[in-house]
Amino acid sequence: MLRKGELDIKKQKRFQRIELACEDLKRLYQDLDYYIKREVRRDLKEVFELKNVLEQELEKLNSHNPQISLHVQEGITLCADKRGFIKVIDNLISNAIKYNKDNNAIIIKYTNKRLSVVDRGIGISETELFKVFDRYYQLDTTKDGFGIGLSIVKAYCDEQKIFLNIASKLGIGTTVSLDLKNVIYNKAEV
Repeated sequence: MLRKGELDIKKQKRFQRIELACEDLKRLYQDLDYYIKREVRRDLKEVFELKNVLEQELEKLNSHNPQISLHVQEGITLCADKRGFIKVIDNLISNAIKYNKDNNAIIIKYTNKRLSVVDRGIGISETELFKVFDRYYQLDTTKDGFGIGLSIVKAYCDEQKIFLNIASKLGIGTTVSLDLKNVIYNKAEV
């Protein structure tokens, strides 16, 4: 309401910052609510469409990296902990962006019940691959982060029975694949 009639550009920018801060607070509240519900009730599964969730998350991230392309057909429905799944996707895409090089394209694709996030970044050596799921481990300590993202991804995937695979070549890039066959929603089974 305050911004609606305001013509001063400085004040409009302040209102925009306030709006962004409110969105951050809302996300923090939702995260807190989610973790409390997880403590009380372990099974938070819900049915959702994969492409819709991915498009919503990419909409937030594309302003930072327009080189992300999505190759997922419509009609793929999952039954899983949606909020946890979104956190997994956010982490995988954030890592792809963080370790990408030369603004190469990042591809998110779905084939044969597998969702893959592919980057042409710095890659990971074979010896480092064994450590990426360790809590507080960071491949590059000069990058932002705390080294807990992939350990959270792994815990979620184990809990939801999603097989997680990382294939990487140093200097070429990384592909992280999620085998979604155990969380694909089949109406015929209900």
